[in-house]
Amino acid sequence: MRKNVFAIIDGQAGSCGKGKVIGQFAIENNVDVAIANTMPNAGHTFCANGIKRVFRHIPVSSINPNTKLFIGAGSIIDMNVLEQEFETNKDILDGREIIVHPMVPIIEDRHIQEEKKRLRSGSTFKGGGACLSEKIMRDPKIKFFDSYKGIKSDSNYHQKLMQFLNESKRILLEGSQGCDLDINHSGHFPHVTSRPVSVAQMLSDSGISPMRLKEVIMVIRPFPIRISNSTNIGKKIYSGDYGNSQELTWDQINVGAFLGQYPKVIDENDIDSYADMIDTDFTEYTTVTKKERRIFDIDIVQLKKNIEINTPTNLYLNFFQHLGVQYQYLSGKYDDIYLEKYQEEYLCWLEKELGIPITILGTGPDIKHYVKVMHR
Repeated sequence: MRKNVFAIIDGQAGSCGKGKVIGQFAIENNVDVAIANTMPNAGHTFCANGIKRVFRHIPVSSINPNTKLFIGAGSIIDMNVLEQEFETNKDILDGREIIVHPMVPIIEDRHIQEEKKRLRSGSTFKGGGACLSEKIMRDPKIKFFDSYKGIKSDSNYHQKLMQFLNESKRILLEGSQGCDLDINHSGHFPHVTSRPVSVAQMLSDSGISPMRLKEVIMVIRPFPIRISNSTNIGKKIYSGDYGNSQELTWDQINVGAFLGQYPKVIDENDIDSYADMIDTDFTEYTTVTKKERRIFDIDIVQLKKNIEINTPTNLYLNFFQHLGVQYQYLSGKYDDIYLEKYQEEYLCWLEKELGIPITILGTGPDIKHYVKVMHR
């Protein structure tokens, strides 16, 4: 059996920059087929030459015009989101075929209203969980996706996918959300998403045997995030902490990057003294709700567990600029750049703790903002 399936997964709580990594992989490796299993509660951003595209249903790999596109059975579609997404990216999607599994349901307003009434933990209230529960209960009210322009439900999904699996060099599974939002294994219940988040689940949702898996790229960041405690519908919620790690402020991140120091050691009382010197603000807002993200120190124990569950072959360390502002927008090879002692020690510590090589350092949002680490 040919091993030609690659998976890209977020190793933390989402927002590690998967959209950039997926797009970069799809272009540089000329991916033959890409499969997404997404809901509208998560957005993946891809940026090239200053042009930003956001994908919530359609595979990010669509930025490669040669890639065949599939939407797997783990997806749940909001038609308003899909139509807007298609029209926004019409220049790369018009005239292309996207094959959708026939068991992909669509979100209706009742699903969104149900979540607003019942959910009290962190949620974007996009209706995915409520729709999924109807699918699980085989509710006769549930509707399944049919078509929108070149995006069509296909009863021959499996046969067409198998043909590509048997003939193609590279099949890419595009991960959504992050391992620390896994409903079963994250340990963060109820502050989780409505389903498992793992490579095994990505394979299952796509209808692919794990025997075909060749490589897993896990995307991580030095300081993981969680969503805001203030929702897009005006509700105050608690989105959960990050294991035993300390919650930080964006001011600490900004000052730490400016000084080249770990932000945890910076006293918040000293923040104001640096305010006039710093001209870079790394504060982030969620793609879907536009709310300010909460940011934490890394939880190495939690990350080790996610690695044990998903067994990545290599790590893509995004947001490396949070460890030193001088690395922002840097590109090239590791041997051609100079790392300060603090950043070098951090990379050595992280690789030793996790036992997985870091092969790329992400330094900014654009596809070209990365440093390739061949060896260290």
